[in-house]
Amino acid sequence: MLTGLGNIISLAFSVVVFTTVMVSEALADNADYIQSGDEALQQGRGLWLENCEGCHGYGIADAPIPMQAGDWKHRVIKEREVLYRHAIEGFIGEDYSMMPARGGNEELNDDQVKAAVDYMLFLANFYIKQQDN
Repeated sequence: MLTGLGNIISLAFSVVVFTTVMVSEALADNADYIQSGDEALQQGRGLWLENCEGCHGYGIADAPIPMQAGDWKHRVIKEREVLYRHAIEGFIGEDYSMMPARGGNEELNDDQVKAAVDYMLFLANFYIKQQDN
């Protein structure tokens, strides 16, 4: 019985992963996720879409959404090294929101995490500027 249940759980997990990948690929063209002519930001965008967008695109687990200026105005003024450290090491906010270390992907190296953070800051600053105009 446990083996049958294990197979069902494994199949369900596979379906969730497949669905997440398909949705992420479809959203890669989402106009809200602006692109940059800067190659490093484009690499960060790809990493962000693959590893961060699942939470930060929808506010899952109270993740701040970069397209919502109010979520980011107080974050973009912090030292970048603080934001990098929170993304690399993980962080629990004052409101008990939680950022898992490396977005939950331990295979990402520090430079990859920083590139994704850089893109998210670029995206947040774009929407903050839009709101302010």
